[in-house]
Formats: sequence, structure tokens, C-alpha cells
Amino acid sequence: MTRPTWRRRLVALAAVLTATAAASLTLVACLDDPLGPTESVCPDRQAFKLFVSPLVERRCGTLDCHGHDQRWFRLYGELGLRHPDELNQSGGDATTDLELEANYRSICSSEPNKISEVTQDPGGQSVNQLLLVRKARGIERHKGGKVLEAFDDADLCIVGWLRGDNPKSVRSACQKALDLLPDKVELPPVP
Repeated sequence: MTRPTWRRRLVALAAVLTATAAASLTLVACLDDPLGPTESVCPDRQAFKLFVSPLVERRCGTLDCHGHDQRWFRLYGELGLRHPDELNQSGGDATTDLELEANYRSICSSEPNKISEVTQDPGGQSVNQLLLVRKARGIERHKGGKVLEAFDDADLCIVGWLRGDNPKSVRSACQKALDLLPDKVELPPVP
């Protein structure tokens, strides 16, 4: 083997190895892990799961609304759409941890940059710019229409959680909003 042929083969082998490594890294980076880490900062996960999700499941997560598998902003829960990785039926078992986590991620991923800004503006007005809030209040077009009034208990529940308000006040607002619904739900105490 002459020297130029040897060098060409070595360069070709290095190019193939580099391309293979780059393709492998690209494939790994593209894997879709719905429960993987999130890039943005989102409000208190525990407060959402304990207090906010029970309300949004009942007000927004019904099968004719965001509890539908064709919606990009999707909510799961015991009275609506059930998570496909579990074998629960609507109206059956309580909302599972997987469903609560999926609901949390659905809200947090709806406008991740804006939600991050809201979390860095505790008690501030930036929460009023979120599409979630604007649609629910009827400010932006919403297929379901206006679903809450600004400053009513449901609004204070969701907005309070998004702003990082005291968990006791968030729980109180969520409980008052739930008390107005037909199926009675008693939220747990603040941990």
C-alpha cells in the first residue's frame, strides 16, 4: 500500500466515524421523552397538583374541551380524557400522578418563556399577558368562550398559582371555586 492510499483511507475512516458520531448525537437529542426535564421555569409543581389541577380538570378538562386527544393543550383527569399509558376509564379512578404531571407540563409548555417571566415577577401583572389567562377570561378568542371572570375564585386560583402567591391563598381560592361545581371535592391541606 502506498503512502497516499493509506492516508486517504485514514481520512475517509475519520470522516465516517465523525459522521456516525454526529448522527448518533443528533438522534439522541431528538428523542421525545414527555416526562424528561423541562427547559423553562414553571410555578410550584406541588401546589399545581394538589390545588390547581382538580379545578382545571373539572372546568377545562372535559371530553368536549381540553380533555380531548386532538387538542394541543390537553388535560387529563378522572372525569375526562385518561392518559394513554394507563388503563383508566373516564369517571373511574382518581387522577393519577402521571396525569397530574402531564397536566402540569401541558400548562408549563404552552408559553414557556412567558411563564418563566411570570415566575420571576411574583405578584406582578405579567400573568395577565399569558394566553391561558387571556383565553379563560374571554379576552382572546376561545372556542369554549369565557370560562371565568377576572378576580373570581377560579381566576384567583390559577393566576395566584402562576404568580407564585402563598399556597394557602391559592388553596383557598381553588377550594372556593370547586365548591361552586356540582361534584364536591375537598382539597388537602397545605403541606
